[in-house]
Amino acid sequence: MRPFGIIVNASAARQESRVAEYWRRTMVRFNLLILVLLGALAAAAQAQPRDYAIALDGVSYTAEAAVVSFTISNLGGDALAESQIIISEYQSGRELASETLPALAAGAARSFALPLSRADLPADNVSIQIQAGIDEFELEGSPIARNNRQLFVINPQEAGSVGGASPASTSAQTFDLYIPLVNLGLNFGDGGIEVNGRSYNQRDLLIFAGMTMAALFCLWLLSLIMRLIFRRPPRFEPWQPPYAVNSWHDPNSALGRRQAWQFHAQSSAIAASGAPDQVTVIKRLLSQEGDILGGWSIKAIRTVQYDIYGRISRTEVVMSRRINKQLNRVLRRAPGLDAAALRKALAPASKRLCKSALAAIEKQNRALPLAMDIRLEGLQGDVRIMFELYQYRNEAWQLIDHWAPEIGQIGARIPEHFTYTLNGQLPGENFKEYKTRLRADMTELLAGMLQEPLADEPASGQPAPSAEPQTDLDSPLPKIGDMLAADEETDAR
Repeated sequence: MRPFGIIVNASAARQESRVAEYWRRTMVRFNLLILVLLGALAAAAQAQPRDYAIALDGVSYTAEAAVVSFTISNLGGDALAESQIIISEYQSGRELASETLPALAAGAARSFALPLSRADLPADNVSIQIQAGIDEFELEGSPIARNNRQLFVINPQEAGSVGGASPASTSAQTFDLYIPLVNLGLNFGDGGIEVNGRSYNQRDLLIFAGMTMAALFCLWLLSLIMRLIFRRPPRFEPWQPPYAVNSWHDPNSALGRRQAWQFHAQSSAIAASGAPDQVTVIKRLLSQEGDILGGWSIKAIRTVQYDIYGRISRTEVVMSRRINKQLNRVLRRAPGLDAAALRKALAPASKRLCKSALAAIEKQNRALPLAMDIRLEGLQGDVRIMFELYQYRNEAWQLIDHWAPEIGQIGARIPEHFTYTLNGQLPGENFKEYKTRLRADMTELLAGMLQEPLADEPASGQPAPSAEPQTDLDSPLPKIGDMLAADEETDAR
């Protein structure tokens, strides 16, 4: 048997050993906890990484060197270690100068002025690159390192002697392209472009171009929506003749016949064919002073094809207000223009009219004639309407009567309406020739509407005025032809 004392001593030794092991493990755990906390504090201190940026202040010259002045700022968190500033040739990468950059606190900045020996520079222009802080914290090519580079140009020949460059020329020399008006400097490199010190790679440029195209498309779409919402489409309202219809006039009397003729007048041009004793009527829109279309304005224009069954509604085109305004401007200038100048002024409007009209015409229907309706408007008291009755005699149209209509119950404005007819595509005429001829016909038609024809041009499609009869509505009715004279004698008896 073991002695009791030996047993007690062995138990105490084991107990002490366990306690020592416990404290040793506790100290190891405590040290590990301290290390973890220190690492967490270091990570927290660098949670916001540093972000160096270079701002070029300018280049000055001495007899031996070109001194580059620049400022480096820390736009991010506190820096933990120092870094390097390297100045090199942009094309070759040859290092020209270097400097140690101390660790900068958040928001801190430091200015540098590094000399570059003229002996190390080429004789011609050379692009110089400054880079600072490109290391494991700001990796090469990463977005955070874009502002860690700066490009500028040095031309030793233009530098001259000491102090040979002014601040303005120095600023311009730091960029490949400098626009002083907007203070915009551009440097072009293999990997992208630099705008006022901020670098953009090819991916950034593609994103910017795509965003610009998307923005322009959205603006165009918005403008289209706004025009559709707020711009009224051109309309061609139904027309009611403003002439009074007096039922108490005898239809077989001179006044009754005049009243009936009024509704057959289509325009100010004679459209009837010249046959012996053929009679036709036209209407002229004048100002109170007698100017053609003086005081009148064009409100709407419409073109539509027609055949023996009537007008073809699917070919109807109501012209835009832009054409109306353009014709109204020419209308106001027409009294001061000669025939050649008037046709030249009408040519652009005629071209737009024909282009819009032909857009609605199908290829197989181009031979059909084209009707053009013009809606006009004038203020009462400023304008007047005159009807003229013509008869074809002695190889010419002779004026046999004219009168002013009685105006019915209307508002302050008098609505009027002209209708003209234009030939379609003629046999043996291709489409190009048809378009050219249609524009010429349209110009001649509008010119004839805006100007009085000359007396020596009786066969131009407009009536040639003969000796005006000495007649008026308030005077006794003159002789207007054998038929009207017989009616007068019957009425007198």
